[in-house]
Amino acid sequence: MRSAFGAADIGRPTIVLLVGEAGIGKTRLADEGSVIARDAGLRVLRGEADPELRQPMELWRGVYRALGIVPIVDPSLGAQERRWEQLESVAGALASSAPALVVLEDLHWADAIAVWVLEHLPRALGDARVAFVATSRDHEPDMPGLDALCRVSRVVHLGGLDVDAVRRLAAAEGDDGTDAVDAAALRARTGGNPLFVQELVRSPGGSGVIGEVFKRSFDGFDVECREALATAAVAGAETPLSVLAVACSCTPELLARRLQPAISQRVLDDVSAAGVRFRHALLAEAAQRLGDPRARHARLADAWLTVGGVHGRAAAVGHRLRAVVGAAAVADAVGWAREVAAELVAAGQPAHSAGLLRYAHEAGAECVHWRELRANVALDLAEVLTWLGDLEPALTLYEEAVELARGTADPLTRARAEVGANLWAAGFVPDLPRMRRLEDALNTLPPEQLHLRAALLGRLTMVGGADVDATERVREWAEEAVAVARSTDEPALIARSLLDQVMSPTSRPAHDAVIVAADEVVRIAERAGRSDLALAGHQRRASYYLNQGDMGAASQSLGRAEVLAALLPAPSWRHLTLLQRTTLLALGGSHSAATASMYEAVHVGTGHIEPVVVLGCEALHQLMLFDLYGFAGPRTHEIHLITMQMFADIPSPVFQIQKGFAAQLFGDESTVHEMLHRYGSRPEQLLRSMTGDHLLRDFGDTVARAGARTYARAAYRALLPYTGLLNVGGGHSAGLPVDDVLGRLAALDGDFPAAVRHAGDAVALARSMPSPPLLVHCLDHLADAIDVADGGDTDALRIEADTLAAAIGVLRPGRAKLVTTGSDTKPQATIHRDGPQWLLTSPLGAARLPDSAGLRQLARLLQTPRTEVTAVELSGRIMTPTGADLGPALDARAKLEYRQRLHLLQIEVDDAETAHDPVRAERAHVEMEALLRELKRAVGLGGRDRPTGSEAERARVNVVRSLRRTVGAIAKQAPLLGDHLDTSVRTGGHCVYLPEPATALTWMVNTADPSGR
Repeated sequence: MRSAFGAADIGRPTIVLLVGEAGIGKTRLADEGSVIARDAGLRVLRGEADPELRQPMELWRGVYRALGIVPIVDPSLGAQERRWEQLESVAGALASSAPALVVLEDLHWADAIAVWVLEHLPRALGDARVAFVATSRDHEPDMPGLDALCRVSRVVHLGGLDVDAVRRLAAAEGDDGTDAVDAAALRARTGGNPLFVQELVRSPGGSGVIGEVFKRSFDGFDVECREALATAAVAGAETPLSVLAVACSCTPELLARRLQPAISQRVLDDVSAAGVRFRHALLAEAAQRLGDPRARHARLADAWLTVGGVHGRAAAVGHRLRAVVGAAAVADAVGWAREVAAELVAAGQPAHSAGLLRYAHEAGAECVHWRELRANVALDLAEVLTWLGDLEPALTLYEEAVELARGTADPLTRARAEVGANLWAAGFVPDLPRMRRLEDALNTLPPEQLHLRAALLGRLTMVGGADVDATERVREWAEEAVAVARSTDEPALIARSLLDQVMSPTSRPAHDAVIVAADEVVRIAERAGRSDLALAGHQRRASYYLNQGDMGAASQSLGRAEVLAALLPAPSWRHLTLLQRTTLLALGGSHSAATASMYEAVHVGTGHIEPVVVLGCEALHQLMLFDLYGFAGPRTHEIHLITMQMFADIPSPVFQIQKGFAAQLFGDESTVHEMLHRYGSRPEQLLRSMTGDHLLRDFGDTVARAGARTYARAAYRALLPYTGLLNVGGGHSAGLPVDDVLGRLAALDGDFPAAVRHAGDAVALARSMPSPPLLVHCLDHLADAIDVADGGDTDALRIEADTLAAAIGVLRPGRAKLVTTGSDTKPQATIHRDGPQWLLTSPLGAARLPDSAGLRQLARLLQTPRTEVTAVELSGRIMTPTGADLGPALDARAKLEYRQRLHLLQIEVDDAETAHDPVRAERAHVEMEALLRELKRAVGLGGRDRPTGSEAERARVNVVRSLRRTVGAIAKQAPLLGDHLDTSVRTGGHCVYLPEPATALTWMVNTADPSGR
């Protein structure tokens, strides 16, 4: 533990997980660690799981209380966001309280989401000085899975004491203080478990099996004390003394006197108005076995009913579930539990509802013939857990409900089960049995069940999208889902249905309809306060505009998405926006910035998103950069080999086409020809798959590069409807324009006029975007098309391609350069120090300015064009340890408040427009835009949190400000030069001089002061 505390002290939050059987000394060791931590100046926070309450996040309630945290619950968030919101809330509070030690006991009784939060905290805390000590038994029925937690923890398995330690402990516990006990025999009987040793020594004669020893701990108490202990053990530590007294038919004062001997004999730690606490869980478990607990549960149920209110009824039904005997009586109690659980949800207590439904779910197992009841309990619990964000056990419960519902006559139960079981179904691999179950549930559902019908249709749209033979049915399901959702007037349902509908357009008209649906999704989601759905809409808009070649509109839409990604707790949104930003940066001509964005996406996703998703997305973007710039990165080949193996046996065209496209980049001809043979005869079939238009572009590109004349005409005809588009796979990775591919396919098929026409259109698209790397390849291919068509001189095209490729670092193996594009081919410019002033001369004008930090920083960037320099380096600062950072600029509560404010402003805009009040609408629009600009300053590209108070952030702010002032001052004397620098100098945490190749200047930089000052 000392080493873990040391790691935390230098900014590496660490978990120590103490694992061992009950009584082995886990709590004692954690207590010792707490003493060490306090002596070192750490604040100690404690939490524990309760086997009776079993509510989500109960493990953290003590920590919440100590830190004054009011858990943030945003009902507008989707299910997958809520657990991240819990994590963000805890992480923010702990970081503010550092240095701290968090002790969490009895993880074996905790819920899965509480363990998940602990597992992710070290990464979420960054370099905060926080350490964790957690305890858990080795094996306990229904305990949550700890495998993932163990992988990020230092696991300490506690064994028993050795013989000498047993002798010393026995001597300390013995009445006469001697060591006459046979320590070897005692160790053999107890396994060296300290608690067992203590109890055996205290037991008369030191004999008996362990279970009997604990029971004998109560032998010295009278009947009334034993009954009170048994009732308290059955009731749980959170049961007030007043309720226990009613169950024991006495007053609270009398009950406290009856329990006093148990305190004296160290069976109990405390008796207060709040409840009764046993010294150890094993003693409480032994007390529960003092007679039949069912009668005590029945009395406690009656006692809780006297309390009244929904919480009293919840406690009463919880005890009733454990008191009743017989399937019919259990079924009645389970039905009552469902009713009370629904009341708890309505009262805003979903966690309490989940705890009650867990008891009902366990009790319901006895009702073998009540399949419908059991299915509905499983569904109730699954839906509450889904709302809470506890997704893994929820999915297991949904699957259980599916099996139970098959034997029932209730179509609603079957529909609920199928919708839940398919909430996270993948749309890439065909699953015909799953699709048939969804269809059966849809066909038997009463028509008035609109919400369920829309949900089923949406799931069918997603699951059916992987079946190439179901394209027409999928289109019909998607259209009907939208129509049914509209009839409900539920904004979130309508938005989700629209997103499902445009998930994978299978025709050009369907593709063109994406922007209409995306715009409506954004409008609906913003008015409903659903930031997650609005973000998805902005991402679809960015993808659409990029496909049209409109980089400006795509960047603007992505910027909105990045702001919302920063306001949402789940890192999956930041992962996605970073990937989209990677594509824009790559197309914009900045290989280094795109690579940095890609690796940041990997960093954000690692440990937070399924590894196969993170790896697959990285592979797509590694290949995109390889394809655009002509050289592989250090991980590209390794990632390619891993993904080739991962996807080798998956029949989905999505994976097979990507595998073939990657294979041609690496020269794997056999894999390329296998893919061409599989899909070459009917490439239009690819349009029936998820992201089919992108797959068709990749297929056509592979045909052209392989020179596979046999497949060229069919690929050309299938791809022709998408002329004019860039074609971006899933909104993420991009390749060469569709017209560029069409031109090469036409040339391969012998249609040279069409080849020249398409290649020219591709060049025009690349210029208009503008995208330097695309333009390089499109110019090359246009020159090739003109050559084969014998259409004239292509030297000018090839010189432009050579010049551009050299400027942005694009390699084109096999291409002979017509000119050497050195620095002497670019216009010359100078910047040099002249005493207290700087002189800039260039073909775009000249300027003379007084010395400033901004000019020195500008000179540094001009000296090393296309090379990123950190703002910290430009500012001349020495980077301090990241532990000096004050944390993210936006904490969880601030993000919630920003989401709510954006929601209210959108409502204001809509209401004003409905009332034909343009002034009011404009005022709200102005405030919303100002708020979005403020948020953009608080977040970076991809929606990442910017830290506040760090050296890096202070440097970024100061450098950006000084560079902008300097460029503005230059523009006053030389407007053209100022405009050139304004568009070519990119600022932020990393700064770079990155001009467009056609307007680049070669700068001669001299920073020395000739006067020697």
